[in-house]
Amino acid sequence: MPEQTIPKERTSHIPGLDPEVTPLLGLGLGLTGLALGLRPRLAALPLALTALTAALYRDPERATPSEPGSIFAPADGVVLRVDELYEHRFVHSDCLRLSVDIGPLDVPVIRSPAIGLVRLVEQVSGEYRPASDPEAGDRNERIYIGLETDWGPLLIALVAGPIGRRLVCRVRVGDRLEAGTRLGTARFGARADLYVQRDVARLTTGPGMRLVAGITRIGAVVPL
Repeated sequence: MPEQTIPKERTSHIPGLDPEVTPLLGLGLGLTGLALGLRPRLAALPLALTALTAALYRDPERATPSEPGSIFAPADGVVLRVDELYEHRFVHSDCLRLSVDIGPLDVPVIRSPAIGLVRLVEQVSGEYRPASDPEAGDRNERIYIGLETDWGPLLIALVAGPIGRRLVCRVRVGDRLEAGTRLGTARFGARADLYVQRDVARLTTGPGMRLVAGITRIGAVVPL
C-alpha cells in the first residue's frame, strides 16, 4: 500500500532538488569516486544513475504570478482530458475536471492552483491503473486536498500510477496557501486531477497541452 507522509517542514537541501534525494546523491557520488579509484571504466554507471536520480527528484523554486482571478496548473505534464461531472466529496457541485498526466521524468511536485485555505486532506486506497485510464482518478490510490478560496471550493487529487506508488502530502487542514505553494509529490508517473465549479471558473486549456505547475495559467474565475 502506498505511503502517505506529511512532513512538518522542508529541511535544508540542495537547491532545486527534493530534500529526500540528498543521501541518495551522496551515496551515488561516493560510489562514483570509489569506482574512479579502482576501475575508472566502471565510474560511468554510478554517475549516470546519480544523474538520473537527481532528475527524478527535481523540485525547483518557482514564482507564481500574483493574479487572484487566475487558476494555475497543479502539475507539470500533459493534459489528458477535461470532462464534466458532479463532485460529491468536497465541492458538492457540477465541476470541470482537468486531468494531467505527470510523466516519469516530469517534475513530480503538485502545487496549489489558487490562493486558499486547506479544508480537506484525505487519503483513499485503491488500484494502480495507468494515468491514461479514464477510471484511474476514481479507482487508484489517491490523496484529496480541498481548498476554500474567495470564489468557492476547489479540489485537487494526487493519483498514484502503476510504478510510483508513494504519495507525499505536504499540507494540513488549516494551512493557508498562496497560489503555487507545494501540496505534495507523486513520482515515477502519476496523475493530478483538478476539480473546479463549472459555473464559477472558465478553463482555457485542453487535451495535449503541456503545463508547468504554478506557472501555466489554465483558467480564470468568471466575473459575477
